[in-house]
Amino acid sequence: MFRYDEQNSKNPTGKDHATKKNPILVPDIEIEAFKAMLTFAYMKRFNGLNANNWLDVLMAADKYNISGLVKKCADFPIEKLPNIFIAFEKAQLLNMEDFSLRCLHYIDQNISALIKSKAFLQIDQDLLCEILERDQLRISEIEIWNAVIRWSDEQCRQKGIECSAENRGKMLGPALFNIRFPLIPKEDFTKSVVPTDVLTTKEVISVYQHYSHQNLSDVPGLFPLKFPTHQRYKYEYTIEMEIEKVSEFALEEKYSRRRSSDAVDIWGFSCAIEAEIRTKDESNEKCLGFYLFYVGPKEENLSFQSSAALRIVSQKNGTEDLIGRRSNDIFNKEWSSHGNWSRKCSATLRIVSKKSDVEDFKREFDRTYIFNNNSNNWGFVNFISFAELMDPSKGFYNEDEDKITLAIDFTCN
Repeated sequence: MFRYDEQNSKNPTGKDHATKKNPILVPDIEIEAFKAMLTFAYMKRFNGLNANNWLDVLMAADKYNISGLVKKCADFPIEKLPNIFIAFEKAQLLNMEDFSLRCLHYIDQNISALIKSKAFLQIDQDLLCEILERDQLRISEIEIWNAVIRWSDEQCRQKGIECSAENRGKMLGPALFNIRFPLIPKEDFTKSVVPTDVLTTKEVISVYQHYSHQNLSDVPGLFPLKFPTHQRYKYEYTIEMEIEKVSEFALEEKYSRRRSSDAVDIWGFSCAIEAEIRTKDESNEKCLGFYLFYVGPKEENLSFQSSAALRIVSQKNGTEDLIGRRSNDIFNKEWSSHGNWSRKCSATLRIVSKKSDVEDFKREFDRTYIFNNNSNNWGFVNFISFAELMDPSKGFYNEDEDKITLAIDFTCN
């Protein structure tokens, strides 16, 4: 509370007012925030905003309609705020749309750490629902489940009621149906979710049915699934590999040598480019084999889903894509991973242009492909002949550099 009296009535220059004023109570603003607001309003300068007074200054600036100070608060670094959830709620209350979006983006990116904080346990059910509805959260569903159980137990304690399955369910309310239980690995669902008895028997059965009959939701006798099944976010990556001395590489014998890029780690998986010499059986013409190689987890059994498509990128407008056959038998066995896993992935295979004024030539390969522990590569056996690849008029190869750049852009959940 700020008490406006003789002691605090000095103007910003430090001089007393000519007449004495009766005290005026401002009960909803702290002294530090009020003084900071006055400094900004009368002297047009402000350098006292910090993580501790940010909220008080914002509320004071909004109450007295000092838009410039509100903007100063909106520009404050979100990562320095002590409670991102309160900041987000206040931003929504004050219609600070851009700041609210920044808060949500920060929550999306840092949710794994935020849900372990004391601040998370204090949010209300409405905000919990809003967060769990988001597709952009970078977190696994089992982490979400463990967090909401802690949250529901804290709500029960605050209300002085038992942390029973029934009360947990009441605390969660509609937020329970924003948890994507079908995306939790079956073993984790069995060990961590089922024993809590928060889900009804029919809800548990519906999840198990989804594990084994994902495409049979309309079959009579099956329990309807009430929980979302789509992934929360997607990873987008680009892998590049430069092949030097292409003229020598083109002369190597079939299968004699492969070129591989450095692997990119994606949530416990690794992806890489692999290229090799291939020979067309009918013509004995040497071609470049070009593949996306997907390595699964080393020690865990995981399951993922998304969508897939591949395409080649040319370097000349009006030039056709060069699409070959799938290949499933050309990779080193030592690259294979352990465990049962699967993931769908969308990808674009391309040869990078050597000319800045030439756009990539693109074509979608409209089909779905699932990488798994038995089939972990996809690409083109005869991606392009070396004769065409090394033709300077195509824009793929520069004879002076004697190198090409291969790239794969891919998205996976």
